[in-house]
Amino acid sequence: MSQDQNRGSVSPPNVSEKDVLPIDSESESLDAILRALSDHRRRCICHYLAQSDEAMTVDELAELLAASMTAKTRAVLTSAEIEKTRAELLQMHLPKLTEVGIVAHDADEGVVRLADSPGVEECLRAATSVDLQ
Repeated sequence: MSQDQNRGSVSPPNVSEKDVLPIDSESESLDAILRALSDHRRRCICHYLAQSDEAMTVDELAELLAASMTAKTRAVLTSAEIEKTRAELLQMHLPKLTEVGIVAHDADEGVVRLADSPGVEECLRAATSVDLQ
């Protein structure tokens, strides 16, 4: 038997059942939140929403995110860059963030805001406290 095969069957010393973290709904929820925040653009979205005192329109958010991703000012962005970012927001990023309870997206009103979800605030603080540049 190889060392790799043998290593898988040996328990580490001094580890008991109480030391093993259970996989439960809370840990699965945390995993989903961390996966959603693993994307730089989604962390930027959360950062911009956290800086706003009220809900932002999808168009405003698309402009901010496009500027951030292209390192341009909002004044020199092309409509194609904004529209591409808007499509990505609506098709990919907002659904993912909504699914895990980080944002609330009102498609009828065209606005987005951070959701009031327990535990999410701490994850957002940790995820957005790093330099976003």
